[in-house]
Amino acid sequence: MTSDGNTGLLTPADMPPIPGLLMPYAFYWVLRQPAPLAGMPYPSPRTPWTALAEAGFAHVVCLNEAPPAYDPAPLNILHAVELEDLVFGDPPGAPEREEALIRNAVTVALGVLEAGEGVVVHCYGGRGRTGTVLGAMLRALGYASAEICDYLDRLHKARGKTGWPEAVWQAEMVGWF
Repeated sequence: MTSDGNTGLLTPADMPPIPGLLMPYAFYWVLRQPAPLAGMPYPSPRTPWTALAEAGFAHVVCLNEAPPAYDPAPLNILHAVELEDLVFGDPPGAPEREEALIRNAVTVALGVLEAGEGVVVHCYGGRGRTGTVLGAMLRALGYASAEICDYLDRLHKARGKTGWPEAVWQAEMVGWF
């Protein structure tokens, strides 16, 4: 149980430090089990990939470009896809396509997470698309939709953002898992 009284979702106070990354702004842990799961904004050239590997992360899921324009070695790019940015609150232009892309990203990421391999998920800002995929993964792991949405909202407010979701469709997507 973590300091916020839930069953594994990490609050900023619970997040293990990683040298070179400011928690939760530049990187935020979500779970430690079944393997490390985290979100972040688009990686900077100074992202400490080796420190992330030492913390148990093995894979990166990129949600804003395919292929990514960086090398996360010693981590590897598990999955890369260009999801639509919903920062202005509108639903996606092609919701069925977007849902299929999200479901695929979640399936791939869950496969390695459940095998004990850590996953970092990112988009550009680390909130909307990242939160949607992380939320859908949490839903697939058995967390309730309302708990996930509340958790992501509080987490992103702690990051200095306006909360989560960016678009109602993103919260609905989490509920569809």
